[in-house]
Amino acid sequence: MPHGATEVRETHISRVLLDGDRAYKIKKPVRLPFLDYGTLERRHRLCREEVRLNRRLAPDVYLGVAALVPAAGGMRRAPESTPGAVEYAVVMRRYDEASTLARRLRAGTAGEAEVQAVGARLAAFHAEAERPADAPGTVAALERMVAENFETLRGLDADPALLTDAERLADAMLAGRRAQLLERAHAGLVRDGHGDLRAEHVVLERGIEIVDCVEFDPALREIDVGLDLAFLVMDLLRHDERLAAALVSAYREAGGDPGDDALVDFFAAQRALIRAKVALVRAGQVGGEDAARRRHDARALLALAGRLGWRVRLGPGAVVCGVAASGKSTLAAALAAPAGATVVSSDLVRKQIVGVAPTDRAPERAYRPAVDRATYEALGRRARELVDRQERVIVDATFRRRADRRAFAGAFGSPGDLAWIECRAPIPVLARRAGARALAAGRVSDAGPDVAVHQAAEWEPLDVVTAQLVVRTDRDAAGVLSAVRDGLDLRLRGELRSETAV
Repeated sequence: MPHGATEVRETHISRVLLDGDRAYKIKKPVRLPFLDYGTLERRHRLCREEVRLNRRLAPDVYLGVAALVPAAGGMRRAPESTPGAVEYAVVMRRYDEASTLARRLRAGTAGEAEVQAVGARLAAFHAEAERPADAPGTVAALERMVAENFETLRGLDADPALLTDAERLADAMLAGRRAQLLERAHAGLVRDGHGDLRAEHVVLERGIEIVDCVEFDPALREIDVGLDLAFLVMDLLRHDERLAAALVSAYREAGGDPGDDALVDFFAAQRALIRAKVALVRAGQVGGEDAARRRHDARALLALAGRLGWRVRLGPGAVVCGVAASGKSTLAAALAAPAGATVVSSDLVRKQIVGVAPTDRAPERAYRPAVDRATYEALGRRARELVDRQERVIVDATFRRRADRRAFAGAFGSPGDLAWIECRAPIPVLARRAGARALAAGRVSDAGPDVAVHQAAEWEPLDVVTAQLVVRTDRDAAGVLSAVRDGLDLRLRGELRSETAV
């Protein structure tokens, strides 16, 4: 340890020695699948590169490079050009760690105004940053990065089921969005960015300073601006979804283009997976409570990636339809939970219109054509309000008649923006479910076995959209949800046909 250092901070790839108003960052001599600090010459070169790159967003923090030379009892700091150096360190002005965005998030003191200011600063940074010579090639680099991350995670202590689900989503998105990603690259939306935009790297002590960008691999920085922004989006989502939305909105208002919400969510999911990988790598380097804490963090990050995956699959939302007792309400709730969507139910809306409590049986007049039309128009309006507020919606209704779909479409405006999922089950299953439900306390639906069978007989095929999923619900709930996931992944790939059974 260099003479004078009073405190040491350690990560999986570096040590930071704190001494008064200075910090000295030393790179560990490690080789990992995504990083090579294996030689002194390489570590020296990357120290210089770290200073150059980080001065773009924090010029007053990065002061230079120091040599570490042998001294009695250890090492001492010396000018960079001093002969006989056994190591090199990045010299930084020490900042108050309580002023980082990460600390403020944990303390509950981070506000929308400062997050919005960060979004505007990042939009300006990306606009000024260099364009890589081979911007289209960064799409292939993204594909390699995603593949490498999954390969490394599979060798660590990560839930195989979560990884499989996340990898399926990544494959679907990269296939379905490849042309768009290439268009963004040609349009100048790939820049030499930061590469590691975590909340702990955003310092709010003296305005906005952003530290610790990736220096060891240009491919991790020369990326789509949406992917760069998404690391911070992911960090904010872990604490406050409202702040994550504020960051993205401010970035867009300042002229930045991170892509649509589904693309931002996909990028954020990949960032969560990267952080999970880092946490698990570090857990293998330490022990005891520290290792357990990092494994816990990795599990939380993998779960976040899973939730983001469902947000990507659903986009603004879905219509889950089908006759009474077809399982649509169960599926609607199952889809809404991981995506953080709001379920809008025709049963509840209909009873509100006629002034009946949710668990009371509605009078016969509640099912007349005029009330049907009013119900579906109200569903359309409520769904549109949620989507316009950038919230996700799941519409739970039979939609058994074309008139119902027209009423909904007229109020919503663009029903093709939603995923349409039709639930089907054999007649005996419908009758059995409806009969059991009729005996249940606190039920919302009024439909008994006769109604379910009658609706199945008069079902009018969907024609409001060009493509929809048809899912058989006469299987366990997990199987139904997996089938819908597979169908939504086909939709992401652009391979969903007029009526795709899953």
